[in-house]
Amino acid sequence: MNENMEYKEIITFAENLGMTVEDYLVYLHRKNKSVKTVLLEDSHGFKNFLKDFHNVLDDLTICTKADAARAAKKDQSLQAAANLLYKVSSDPMLLAQMYEHYQYDSDEGSNRIMNY
Repeated sequence: MNENMEYKEIITFAENLGMTVEDYLVYLHRKNKSVKTVLLEDSHGFKNFLKDFHNVLDDLTICTKADAARAAKKDQSLQAAANLLYKVSSDPMLLAQMYEHYQYDSDEGSNRIMNY
């Protein structure tokens, strides 16, 4: 019974995206393959990305200045960091996609984190 519900969900997603079920399943397969490639084949680069990612989150959450403007934004930054962490921990594909962009940007010389 559960398999039938999952298949109906796949059909619904495919229709909402304007895709056939077959195209949607191929798309999911490619995305899963991409995630596995990132996690298994480039573990060193991915570890570096995670360090940089957590540094960015730290910058969002640690308030070192005492000025009122910075302190007022601290709550917003904390909420944004919490939301981002929730999203990437609930969807590893999102984190892998972020890493792909991070790699692309660092290859192009436009990644500010990589070009300190």
